[in-house]
Amino acid sequence: MKMNEKPVKILVVGQTPPPYMGQAMMIKRLVDAEFDKIKIYHVRMSFSDSFKSVGNFRFKKIFHLFEVIGKVLKLRFSKNIDTLYYPPAGPNRTPIIRDIILLGITRVFFKKVIYHFRAAGISDYLEQQPGLFKKLARWAYGSPDASIQLSSLNPADGKYFNSDQVYIIHNGLEDAATPYLPLVRAQKENTNILFVGVLREDKGVTVLIEAARLLKNILYNFSISFVGEFVSNEYENDVMAKVQEYNLQGHVQFVGTKTGDEKWQEFVKADIFCFPSYFESESFGNVLVEAMMFELPVVSTLWRGIPDIVVEGDTGFLVQVQQPQLIAEKLLLLISDPALQTRMGKKGRERYLQSFSLQKHLKAMEETIETVVGYKRKLPKETSVKPILESVKPVVGKELVSGASKAKSA
Repeated sequence: MKMNEKPVKILVVGQTPPPYMGQAMMIKRLVDAEFDKIKIYHVRMSFSDSFKSVGNFRFKKIFHLFEVIGKVLKLRFSKNIDTLYYPPAGPNRTPIIRDIILLGITRVFFKKVIYHFRAAGISDYLEQQPGLFKKLARWAYGSPDASIQLSSLNPADGKYFNSDQVYIIHNGLEDAATPYLPLVRAQKENTNILFVGVLREDKGVTVLIEAARLLKNILYNFSISFVGEFVSNEYENDVMAKVQEYNLQGHVQFVGTKTGDEKWQEFVKADIFCFPSYFESESFGNVLVEAMMFELPVVSTLWRGIPDIVVEGDTGFLVQVQQPQLIAEKLLLLISDPALQTRMGKKGRERYLQSFSLQKHLKAMEETIETVVGYKRKLPKETSVKPILESVKPVVGKELVSGASKAKSA
């Protein structure tokens, strides 16, 4: 940037932790980053303080919504910020209504609007909704200057809202494994399998419990650690009942939410990472990147952006969704072959370093934002993001397909 050129101002409106979910943590990485050419201002949304409150209606959320709107408008005019960056809701009615109100009031005051679909699937959801609700949503979200998606395998949310451009930027994470290297996983009698994420049925928790039941009929030298918070008391009771029914008490443990070193120690102790997700908002799966960072072989699903992370047969195995038999088979294969565990784990870390570093992600974000707001206005759109490697590209036409459709046909 030339000395007389001012940085591009961006107003980021979005949740940061808590709760410690992928979307909130990626927004925190964005607002905490130091950029050369863009300056970030942030209005924090805090509608949910735990996973159990995500997507649920509470009266205090109404007051917070208008508090956020006031802060957005105040910063817009006091700091003369022309560009709004916003992560739209996933496929859930309550947060979509929140977005309709917030965007309906605020976005008219911004010259540029960028959506980042960190939760995927709102387009599929809206197509199943009543006409008036769908029209209101399409009006509120409609025709942004650019949309960012995490994978070309996700539903075409940006295209659905007639975005001028849609860019693919994979998430990237700081290398949390470095302090623990070299990782030496000695052969031992018991194989430790790790799951990390919110504990809900469509994240694959029940599938993994069913797979554990099948594994138990073949061998006893395995354990599964579930790291995360249950989405509801009702689901927690259902899972615990299954653990009792299948007599899995000696094989399954629920250790709650972990952060910082406590979380990373779970990755260090593990031998295999399993994430059988078919979550309706799944867009990428940061925990898979974390697993590969820690040299863990992965067993996951052919769902949304997951195949962009895990390379089948190289860094792990991918199976069709809701198939505990297939999950059990792949876990058994890895349990029976420690050398395969090590080889896939090493390949996973190599893939993380090559494709999913935080530095690469933030560079892609900065370059794309510059392009959208016109800092690189002299370059044609189709060439303006070429310096950003392969992690960013315009998506047009049929290149962007629904991961849900792929899963159904798999």
